[in-house]
Amino acid sequence: MNEYQSLWNDTIDKLNEMMDETNFQDTFGDVKHVSKEENGIIYVITPSPFIKNKINSIYSKTISDILSNLTTRKLKFKFVCEDELNARAVKQQPAFPIINKHNLNENYNFESFVVGESNRMSYLTATKVAENPGTTFNPLYIFGGVGLGKTHLMQAIGNYIADGDVNNKILYVQANEYLEDYGRAIRDNNMKAFEEKYENLDVLLVDDIQMLEKGKSSQQEFFKLFNNMTDRQKQIVITSDTPPAKLNGIMDRLTSRFQMGLIVDIKQPDYNQRVQILKRKLLETSQVQVSDDVINYIAENFVNNVRELEGALTRVLWQAEILNTTPNIQIAKDTLEILINAQIKDDNSNYENALSVIADFYSISVADLLGKSRNNKYVLPRHIAMFLLKTHYKLTYSKIGAIFNGRDHTTVMNGCQKIESELESDKELKMAVDSILKKI
Repeated sequence: MNEYQSLWNDTIDKLNEMMDETNFQDTFGDVKHVSKEENGIIYVITPSPFIKNKINSIYSKTISDILSNLTTRKLKFKFVCEDELNARAVKQQPAFPIINKHNLNENYNFESFVVGESNRMSYLTATKVAENPGTTFNPLYIFGGVGLGKTHLMQAIGNYIADGDVNNKILYVQANEYLEDYGRAIRDNNMKAFEEKYENLDVLLVDDIQMLEKGKSSQQEFFKLFNNMTDRQKQIVITSDTPPAKLNGIMDRLTSRFQMGLIVDIKQPDYNQRVQILKRKLLETSQVQVSDDVINYIAENFVNNVRELEGALTRVLWQAEILNTTPNIQIAKDTLEILINAQIKDDNSNYENALSVIADFYSISVADLLGKSRNNKYVLPRHIAMFLLKTHYKLTYSKIGAIFNGRDHTTVMNGCQKIESELESDKELKMAVDSILKKI
């Protein structure tokens, strides 16, 4: 018995312990044999496409976790039907070796993508495209701000399609890389290598398409590539920071092609989604136990995108490791203070005028508005200011607390809720808030 078969045997033994007997037999009862190992991929034979897809969609992360505990080597199980391997063995190898799944980040899959209201439509659309490449929505155009998960979702499509058929030629490329490839081909008078890389693809994933504005002749070449793929009903997925109609420097006939399929967007994650992202990140990368108050604090203060959210968590974990202790709320506050203050400073131009308007409206100073006095003269305008910074300027409770001389986020939340509740019945208060908003 070779080592790879032994690894698979140990893996299914672990699965058997984790699953009920009926489900285990239905799924893995006939998944027993390893065919071969190639470039760190262990090919396991499945009896049918149904079983293969079921394993890939439901059990891939669990199997990966088990394997990582069994060996320190960089190995991965790939589940295939026997006829796929036979077809692959006789098929001529492509001229340009980059066209294969190894061009993708295998951590970017649908299972590790945290779904919320901000990205649900994009996620569901992406899964539909992955299940029916080239026929459902082609191209799929995903747009949104930096660090919101566009690349993750795009590569999840590629990974899903690759898992479904090892023969698919899938290429992920950043638009800048495409420009560099084209420029190199022109400079070296070697279009053959360029064409070999981009011809006969089954799936093309292009990240940050807005960067194509840097090259006019490369846009002409991309236009030909685009038409060739859509004519052959081969899937194209594109990401950008803006919808096609707002792309600058991209020729009209390209932007019109981008609108042929379906356009979806990804927005900033909401609070609950941010909490789930942090918990998923912890499960994937750390064995450290982190309390809910630390997770909630990070989710409350880092709202713009997934990258800064995960970066804040990494900073807290590292600081706790340096101090040889468990992450706690004080470590989180101390470690992230400089980042939170930087965000508050960036927002100053937005809310400082509002504070001045509120202070003038109630004939008090801004210092009194932000101060500690509990005199009724200051409490109402202070609560109104907190309420408007939350509802009008979309600041977090923690950020508002920092603005108001370090008040706790629960104090801010109570103040906001008090104004929100009283606005429903207090006509005088509503007139005051409306007047302040007009002045702002």
